[in-house]
Amino acid sequence: MLKDVDFSKAKYIAEYGAGTGIFTKSILALARKDATLLCFETNRSFCAFLEKTIRDPRLIVINDSAEHINTYLKVHHLPRIDYILSSLPFSQLPERKKGRIMTATKDALSPKGKFILYRYTFTFSDYLRSYFTSISKRFVALNIPPTFIYICQK
Repeated sequence: MLKDVDFSKAKYIAEYGAGTGIFTKSILALARKDATLLCFETNRSFCAFLEKTIRDPRLIVINDSAEHINTYLKVHHLPRIDYILSSLPFSQLPERKKGRIMTATKDALSPKGKFILYRYTFTFSDYLRSYFTSISKRFVALNIPPTFIYICQK
């Protein structure tokens, strides 16, 4: 699921919808020693769980919506992000919020940065095209549930 990330070059990574940290732990295991991982999670209990169970100085847990990523880049004096990984349920989000997240994501990415989106439906390419010029998609049948992975660039 993380093979689209070049961890040797990824110094700044963000994760949207960290939940209980399944991906978070894998990202940190593969990330450079000098990397920074910003994890956005709106569920306060999940944030507390992440902070309690993952003791890693590279991890910054943020109890807020991903639409505010650029605010947190300034707060933490970070440049633009190399990779943003998202498992957010975009189909369940209000249109305006979805748009704010996408706009903020595009703004937060470095010029060669990638937004990688994990989805369980294949009907999101058209929406992504209004924000990104380069979009590729692959299907991971062996994942449970099977997953479509969208790789987007400016």
